[in-house]
Amino acid sequence: MVGNSCRCLNKSGCCKFFFLLAGIILVFVIPSGVYGAESDDMPVRLVVYTAPNSSGGYDPLPEDLSLPQNTTLSLRSSSLGFIVVETDRNETKYITNELLNCPWVSEVEQDAERISGTISRDETITNSSPDQWAFSRMGIHLWDTDRNLSPCNVAVIDTGVDGSHPDIGKIAGGYDWIGQDSRTEDSDGHGTALCSIVSMIAGNNSDHKNSSLTIIPERIGINGDSIAASRSALAIGHAADNGAEIILMGYGGTEPSLAEERALSYAAEKGCLLIASAGNEDSNSVHYPSDNFNVISVGSIAPSDGLSYFSNYGIYTEFVAPGEDIISACPDNSYCKGRGTSFAAAEVTGIASLIHEAYPGLSLPEIRQVMQTSATDLGRCGRDIYYGYGLVTLPKAMQAAEDLTLQKTLQAFSVVNNTREIRRDGGLKNTTLHSLTLTPGWNFISVPAPLKSAKTCRELFSKVNTDSHTIWSYMGKDAGWTPQNPEKTLDPLFGTLVYSEKPVSVPLVLDANENISRNVTGGWNLIGSPGYSELSACNLPAGDNFTWVSILPFNATHQKYDPAIINGATGRYADNRTIQPFSAFWIYMDSDGIFNPSL
Repeated sequence: MVGNSCRCLNKSGCCKFFFLLAGIILVFVIPSGVYGAESDDMPVRLVVYTAPNSSGGYDPLPEDLSLPQNTTLSLRSSSLGFIVVETDRNETKYITNELLNCPWVSEVEQDAERISGTISRDETITNSSPDQWAFSRMGIHLWDTDRNLSPCNVAVIDTGVDGSHPDIGKIAGGYDWIGQDSRTEDSDGHGTALCSIVSMIAGNNSDHKNSSLTIIPERIGINGDSIAASRSALAIGHAADNGAEIILMGYGGTEPSLAEERALSYAAEKGCLLIASAGNEDSNSVHYPSDNFNVISVGSIAPSDGLSYFSNYGIYTEFVAPGEDIISACPDNSYCKGRGTSFAAAEVTGIASLIHEAYPGLSLPEIRQVMQTSATDLGRCGRDIYYGYGLVTLPKAMQAAEDLTLQKTLQAFSVVNNTREIRRDGGLKNTTLHSLTLTPGWNFISVPAPLKSAKTCRELFSKVNTDSHTIWSYMGKDAGWTPQNPEKTLDPLFGTLVYSEKPVSVPLVLDANENISRNVTGGWNLIGSPGYSELSACNLPAGDNFTWVSILPFNATHQKYDPAIINGATGRYADNRTIQPFSAFWIYMDSDGIFNPSL
């Protein structure tokens, strides 16, 4: 909203007249009109930036902007350090050079384009089908919706929302960057569809009134039309400034935008969880804003769990979710069926928001971690370019959130017999928290008690890059080395061989309620340390009527075996070395028996 102005350009190209700026809606920005499809007679939009400063922000924009002739100020963002001007297409190069001559300008670029998805109304659909295949595959129906939930604010940046639809609950705040007002009404449907998916999963609809979810709609375009990346940047910043904790972006494009990158960094620094669609071009080419390390990029899968034929993929893909034949709300109390990675991103957003509502003690980065560690691995073992960490499902994500919440009760732990005992309402006595550290190369590992979290090896080692090496378990001299079943848990006191490309710490929550023992045979056995801390080899227990003769430990740091430890050795052969917790080592027994550390 720009006031009257007068401007010209002298022979030297220096600006003499200034804009009078008025009608500022927010301190953050001054919005302007529609950015439609590009044509030869339409103006070009140029984004003009100030430089970053030493305080982490950007050099201030001049109060009185001096701009070249034949330019029109479109919008302004002091927080992100840029303005947008429009000019004739055939003057783009000349105007760019003139702008770069202004002392406060550090960079000029053309405004990148973004495209939102499309959706079609289906008159045969009469409800949002909470039992549709996508929700069933993600286990949405398995969640107890009667649980008390904490508030969560989710911004949906897209084509707006029809807030009167019964499948969409509480709407608050937001802004219409097209109409330049607070009316965010959606006449097209795509934004309404995304809002309804988030609401259905988070329980914020007519059937589940107990949810504390609030949708913040940011309208930046219309279905299938070109959207200015600078408007995307403004919406992201505005959402972050107005209480959004999770931000969903259901659009994208192939051109980078510094304005958008600044906005994403700004929102991430304010603690927002950013989620975006990976794109629908069946390509691993660049796609923004999803190709940003601050953003969770979500691809689409079909009912077969295969990657959807249209879904983008690549190194930024973090998760996948169902994206085909998705039923959702549309304007005017109707329903639609559509496909696309934006629907998959909305589903992941719904799960993330429900985790935040159910476990408010977790930070948003921790919610991202919870989804990473609990995702159902698809395709190649571990994270890959097609499925990322895998399919996010609600039951496993909630269990992982409970486990992490359990771990964060460290302040309530007291040291009891070299273990940390949890004291909290409901008990969980003798549940212990630990960390398994892997070094680069091969690691001989073991656990002294059953796992309470990440109960399968696939879940436990989901963040470990094994560089395609098989994980092996030694099951005794008869069975020998066998590949570890990724869907099975680690057996306490048994040795496992794991390769890690780099140092990594694996959190463990163990159930210390049981007395653990295992059978051993006379001769060599690969056995796990029974302790939760360093244990002197001299004090290593064995069992009734038999004992160990020697121990051969593996040094993971040097990737070789250390000299053997001889039981009962004296004089110069005496050995006071220790056994590391969660390690496995070779031990020679003088006879068959039961290795029982509790004796």
